[in-house]
Amino acid sequence: MMEVVDRSPEVAVDPAEYRRLLGYPRDHVLSERVLELSAWAADWYRQHGRPWLYAREAERVEIEAGRTCLDGAAFSSRRLAATLQQAEAHSAVLVAVGAGPEAEEHAHQLWLEEKPDEYFFLEIFGSAVVEHLLTAAAARLCSWADGQALAVLPHHSPGYAQWDVAEQGRLLELMHGALPDKLEALASGALRPKKSQLAVFGLTRHTERVGRLTDLVPCQNCAFTPCQFRRAPYARVPRPASKSVLGV
Repeated sequence: MMEVVDRSPEVAVDPAEYRRLLGYPRDHVLSERVLELSAWAADWYRQHGRPWLYAREAERVEIEAGRTCLDGAAFSSRRLAATLQQAEAHSAVLVAVGAGPEAEEHAHQLWLEEKPDEYFFLEIFGSAVVEHLLTAAAARLCSWADGQALAVLPHHSPGYAQWDVAEQGRLLELMHGALPDKLEALASGALRPKKSQLAVFGLTRHTERVGRLTDLVPCQNCAFTPCQFRRAPYARVPRPASKSVLGV
């Protein structure tokens, strides 16, 4: 079974994605102050952040009555079940990513020091790191799956539409003990550290179905522009590929 444990994945936040998370329109001209704060947040994280990534293929995947069972644990997401059924998925990959607690803790300290601008930019950069790590995980899965004549489906996460966030802890339990860093799910379903995300990617041998059904193509939500396995254009924010990144 496929398993990936990466304690220091490369982080290269796409400036366009960071700008989107900050709330700026795509064509907005950023002020000198905004550019300064953006560069500061990236530099701070490069020096202090400890990102990580984990992925493993589930041993058993079963779908019945709109519920999905992963290694014996049942999940109520009808959308996840429908995606897996549509693609005739035979397996799934459980993924967890984390930006580490450092940025979150320092952002809190900045807020206490009455530095709201620095707080906001570092807080959002942590979110951008999580998005990047999930994108990087998808790219790794696509690379691996291509060699196995498989296709990777769009990911689903607790808290997404039709998936109760309270099931986050159940999904985390399937990976507990194997993660590269500490992660816990609160009773509410929130994760701690909060700059983290869990996800499930379906796998199918029926690659032709993924090509025909656009809602099964993960590429439309994937910002990894240099990917050689892309099946469809990135649909969230149309833009040409750019090599400019906020590297950490």
